Amino acid sequence: MEANFLWSETCDAHTHAHDDLEHLEEIGNLKTNKVCLMGTRLEDLDVVSKLATDFQVKVIPCFGFHPWFCHLLSLENEPESKFHYQTILKDIGPKDPSRSNYLEEFIDTLPLPKPFNVWYSKLENLFETYPNSLLGEVGLDKTFRLRDQQSKKLSQVQTTMQHQTVIFEKQLDLAAKYKRAVSMHCVQSTGAITQLLDRRINKQEPLPPRICLHSFGGSVDTIKFLTKQKKKKEGISVDIYFSFSFVINDKYDRLPDLIRAVPEDRLLIETDYHSPFGLDDYMAMIIKLVSEAKEWTEAMTVEKTRKNFVKFIGESV
Repeated sequence: MEANFLWSETCDAHTHAHDDLEHLEEIGNLKTNKVCLMGTRLEDLDVVSKLATDFQVKVIPCFGFHPWFCHLLSLENEPESKFHYQTILKDIGPKDPSRSNYLEEFIDTLPLPKPFNVWYSKLENLFETYPNSLLGEVGLDKTFRLRDQQSKKLSQVQTTMQHQTVIFEKQLDLAAKYKRAVSMHCVQSTGAITQLLDRRINKQEPLPPRICLHSFGGSVDTIKFLTKQKKKKEGISVDIYFSFSFVINDKYDRLPDLIRAVPEDRLLIETDYHSPFGLDDYMAMIIKLVSEAKEWTEAMTVEKTRKNFVKFIGESV
């Protein structure tokens, strides 16, 4: 069926299409005009950077370390592996004598953590190399459990919120320094994010100019609180955007209410999809959902979200 909008105006604010390593060339064939490719860990940052070079018109490179992988990052330049993991991981399983060594055995399967100077300088170098790059995907996740290295199933081990927060803030520091927008993962952590932003503003600690809470699944009240006014104090400010995807958000009955709560000038759309195959379809689906919730035509949705996208990434596209 023919689209009721111009594909040449569509902008995907958050995708992982590069995870499909066997079909990277298909990213260049997408109908979606602009895609923000989200790095998540040290291993995929070079993939994102190469695609940004290969498809300069289409790809907005985004570099960052996802909370699901931040346990692999040390704050020391010469980390001692076991001590690092013992400090930042916790066993949330049942208190049973039969599993008293569960965490230690889990730690023994993990790779050596990346020294601070390695991962931090890598991120900074990428920001310098790609002036149009963003920070992402980064953030906080209160519920995620690490995967077992052998079975690949979810374990009973979590990264402490303290470590997640420190790694997250180190990355925010870089985004603030280079004035880059941020695509943020936030799962059951909206309170922590709000407190973090308030603290940095009140202490006049630098913040990135713009932050997008992607595939947002929080509350209408949170949207209203974060967008009712620009958070500003003596020159420290940040504009908060919200983005929605069909892949993640369609399961929420309250999705139309969330979309309606976002101010017209702070709304973005995304696919959050892990392959170029099907990405355009998911883009069309979220355009349809947003249009229905906002009572806009699909052409209006594309036009408005493109305008917001241009403001969010900080340049003309």
